[in-house]
Amino acid sequence: MAENSSSSSILTKYPSASLRELFTLSLPLILGLFSASFMGFCDRLFLSHYSIEAFEGSVSAGYLCLLFQLPIMRIATMSQVFVGLDYGSKNYQSIGPTVWQMIWLALFSILITFPPSQFFAPYFFEGSAVSHTANTYFSTMMVANFLFPLGTAISAYFIGQGRTRIIFLTTLLSHGLNVGLDYIFIFGIEGVFPSLGIFGAALATGISQAVFCVVLFMFFIRKKERTSYGTGIFHFNWNLFWPQLRIGLPRAIARMFILTAWVSCSRVMTMKGGDYLMVLSVGGTLILLFTFFNDGMLQGMITIASNLMGAKQYQKIWKLARSALISILVASALLSIPYLVFPEWTLSFLVATPPSPQTLQILKKSCIWLWLFFFCYGFSIIGISLVTASRDVGFYLISNIFVWLTSYVPVYIAMNFLNWTPDKLWLIMALDSLIYGTIFLLRSRKEKWKEIDPAPESEALLYHAQESFENLDSAKSQPVQIRKS
Repeated sequence: MAENSSSSSILTKYPSASLRELFTLSLPLILGLFSASFMGFCDRLFLSHYSIEAFEGSVSAGYLCLLFQLPIMRIATMSQVFVGLDYGSKNYQSIGPTVWQMIWLALFSILITFPPSQFFAPYFFEGSAVSHTANTYFSTMMVANFLFPLGTAISAYFIGQGRTRIIFLTTLLSHGLNVGLDYIFIFGIEGVFPSLGIFGAALATGISQAVFCVVLFMFFIRKKERTSYGTGIFHFNWNLFWPQLRIGLPRAIARMFILTAWVSCSRVMTMKGGDYLMVLSVGGTLILLFTFFNDGMLQGMITIASNLMGAKQYQKIWKLARSALISILVASALLSIPYLVFPEWTLSFLVATPPSPQTLQILKKSCIWLWLFFFCYGFSIIGISLVTASRDVGFYLISNIFVWLTSYVPVYIAMNFLNWTPDKLWLIMALDSLIYGTIFLLRSRKEKWKEIDPAPESEALLYHAQESFENLDSAKSQPVQIRKS
């Protein structure tokens, strides 16, 4: 009886750290991330059939948008931590005022992000083949940039209390609206509505995100919430604002450090233009569509590993790692069908006009490296999830310093000095993930989790809030992130 009890899980009805438990916990997040990824994929799919220049411009601009979106969103995720703490301690009247501090941050973030974005964009895109379309997309998105951290802050109010159903339904509404508006705004309706092209794509994204925020805010401010959780107390309070900013700001800076490395890589490819820009655009879009599986499984692993470490069931942690590896191998085998067996069929969705034989050959080679990247990225999440769950913050921050050496420097040298073919971008990114995956796995083998006490509730909430929000919000923001920080 004791043995059976120890092998059972408090998270699911399946054996602890088993493949079935990992899949059960990861599936809801995988589905949510798929919805966000599919929305972004449709956006780019429609643009690729509108014009190649618009398609490539949206991808290049989208990467730069991340640099101005995610750091503020990362700070806004801190609301969930404090909402969870207040809810758990039954300090209900503090919940609303706490969330309002991040709402104010989101609203005023436009004063922080918009002016520098207008200065930086002309320099970033100047001289590229997509300068006009990229500037159009980026400038439009920057006007609506504050809506993304705003949605994150209001979502934190509900998620911190475990009320996820409303988030799920509102997200589906927003994503469905985005896809519908995308098609209408990009292509227009003859005799009824003009075609807006790439401006229409950005406009559709902004409108759908605004609807997401408005719907959630209506629930947030209703009488029941004002009475029970103080959501009507909206004034700025430094004593509530500063603790959230203090925790979130260092992590926002760390994320910005990683983002600048990838944005710099994308600029190298954008400035070279031609097949280089095509490989960046097509590859980034295909990654966006398929990596939701790995990102969802990452969250499942963090949840299970955290519980195992808290329960001191250390022997099961490596069983969890084996379960994750099996999942990655199965997913990689399935993904070999579109990437390796039928690459031309896969590419036909994004390349409306038949490319030259040389370009087609380069894109087909890219599919090989993209498949390798998918596997290496999946492999990397094993070590990343274990280090995250063990709250090895020092190692985490130090490892981020070297991201430029494993991504930007190789890309810059390979493309500008060694004249590597464009498809090798994704080979470099695959090796980047493999290197970091190996480093994090070696760190995990030291089993640092045996040397620390179980994390207090606030620290555990902090890590889960950051990771879950960032995976969903980065997908909603559309561009791919090569490595999670």
